[in-house]
Amino acid sequence: LGNGAGGGRGGPGGPRTTKVKGGGPRAESAVDLGLKWLADHQDVDADGRWDSDEYMKHDPADDRCTGPGGALHDVGVTGLALLAFLGAGYTDRGSPEENPFAKNVRAGLRYLRSVQDEQGVFGTRASHSFMYSHAIATLAMCEAYWMTRNPAYKKPAQDGVNFLAMARNPYMAWRYEPRGGDNDTSITGWCVMALKSAKYAGLEVDPSAFEGARLWIDKMTDPNFGQVGYNTTGGSSARPEGKQDRFPPEKTHSMTAVGVMTRIFLGEDPRTSPMVRKGADLCLEILPTWNPDDGSIDMYYWYYATLAMFQVGGAHWKKWDKAMVEAIVSSQHGKNAGARKGSWDPIGAWGDDGGRVYSTALMVMCLEVYYRYDRVFGGLRSG
Repeated sequence: LGNGAGGGRGGPGGPRTTKVKGGGPRAESAVDLGLKWLADHQDVDADGRWDSDEYMKHDPADDRCTGPGGALHDVGVTGLALLAFLGAGYTDRGSPEENPFAKNVRAGLRYLRSVQDEQGVFGTRASHSFMYSHAIATLAMCEAYWMTRNPAYKKPAQDGVNFLAMARNPYMAWRYEPRGGDNDTSITGWCVMALKSAKYAGLEVDPSAFEGARLWIDKMTDPNFGQVGYNTTGGSSARPEGKQDRFPPEKTHSMTAVGVMTRIFLGEDPRTSPMVRKGADLCLEILPTWNPDDGSIDMYYWYYATLAMFQVGGAHWKKWDKAMVEAIVSSQHGKNAGARKGSWDPIGAWGDDGGRVYSTALMVMCLEVYYRYDRVFGGLRSG
């Protein structure tokens, strides 16, 4: 998020106030359809959440969507859905004509505020992966505060950030348990994004957290090839237990993508950083393709690599962008899909956890990359 704001609205790396060209009309149409699907599957008039495992209650009885997520992931998928709307410039403000999704964003943020505890944690700690949900919700709240300057979001955002500061392992990064001694690259990536967004929103952030994250990414990176491990140096990306055969770890570079993105957001220039270049080269070896039968679909990887490769720019981005748009746009459910119209099937190693809300939000955010964050640096030149 560089020298600007966190989420595209002013300065390098920050959220933008206006869209820029990119992706083409097919991608823009896919974003609109995806946001419409998300809006139609929110408990907007109840508590405001996206119900991970029962979102299909909003569908006609004879046309229910498939693909539920885990019951404990409502906070995380609500955060992702909100980020998809915020990434397209939709906040909690504006008339229905100006912003048809203001009510959805307002309700989702209300839900997150309602489930934040006294220590600042968004949601329950019942799941071992609650830190994922908390970091994602914190990121959404920070971006909402930055974009709107609504004081109602400042304290929840700051409290979420404060918990991240408390939960980090001394001199290092994060994992499942606050100060549990273990670290992993995946959760660390989300925490870094939340803290960078908080910093550029003007919230209080412990600068040592960025140095700890940098130390962890350095520790996990194979210096010869640039591959970043989940919790071992140069190791493979994580897979849920029992999913390794269906979704082989060698068919993804998700942790390398997290590492590249983290390095750039922490100040490494892709024009001069050998590890950024090596990691980006690895990502080009596994481009997005929509083949439900070969175990290569990894939306988590596509999301992080899209953010990372956009920042890298040049020929790397050009090659990734072409494959990404084709894989994602071609796999979205279209006009004849009934209640699934605008969504993506939750195929992939983590599809059973996040469900259709997760998959749709992530794919929308990939297609928003052209205007969600500005480039931190100039990026590599093509050729």
